[in-house]
Formats: sequence, C-alpha cells, structure tokens
Amino acid sequence: LICLSSIASLRVSYSNRLNGQWRSNTALGLFGSPDSNKNSSPAKKDNGGLFGGMGNLMESMKKAQEIAKQAQVVNKELADTLIVGTDPTGSVTATFNGLAIPIGIKISDAAIALGSEALSAAATQAIIDGHTKSQNLMINKMQALYASSGIPNPP
Repeated sequence: LICLSSIASLRVSYSNRLNGQWRSNTALGLFGSPDSNKNSSPAKKDNGGLFGGMGNLMESMKKAQEIAKQAQVVNKELADTLIVGTDPTGSVTATFNGLAIPIGIKISDAAIALGSEALSAAATQAIIDGHTKSQNLMINKMQALYASSGIPNPP
C-alpha cells in the first residue's frame, strides 16, 4: 500500500498476516526512518539545512582548502631543502632537493681513478642514498601535515 501524503513525505506501509490477522509492520518516510515517534520528542535541528549534510560539505571544503595551502608551503620548503647522499667511501656525492629531484653529482678524483665499474657502483650507491633520504624527509613532512590537520596518514 503506497500513500502520497505530500511531495516531501512519501509513506510506504506494508502488512503481513500473522496468526490469521493482518498487521502493519512499519511505515517508512521517503528518506528512510519511520516518524511514528514524531510527537514524542522535539525534532532535532539539522545543521546541514535543506539538503542535509551540505553544511558539513562546505566545512570539509574549507578544511581541504586550508590543507592545500599548508601543503603548498611544505612543498616550497622541500623544494628549497638540499639532501646529500654519499657512497660508503664518501668519494661520490649525489644532491637532491626535498622533492626527490636530483640536483647534481660530485665525483672525486679518487673515485675516477678506481675505474668505470667501481665509479658506476659508487655513483649508484650515492644516488640511492640521496634519493632515499629525500623521500624519507618528504614522507615525514607530509605525515606531520596530516597529523596537524587531523587526517589519518595514507597507507
């Protein structure tokens, strides 16, 4: 049985037969919950206004804009930060910024004298070291940003 009492409150009632008698199970409003206790307690004022959670959506948008501004500041700091990675002997250094962008590499005369294979290995180790340090700095800065904003860290 469907009754249209108004545009805003479409009521759906359904019945079943129990022990030979028909009885109503429930009456649901158009948006879900029954309003049988409508008169027993005062209606709560929804902060969202006419469209329910729209107020919360606007607050979330403002918070997202603030976080985006803070992220821009963090990215600027990371871009201006230099991180140096080295090979175990210290004869090759690779420089990255905080955004893991390579800036340069320095090779000592001692590393060149070791030959191409040893130089290649030392350069690779220095690049990996610098890149790893840069990524760790970036992750720590972003985790701090998330924590200060009350956002859980991504996995």
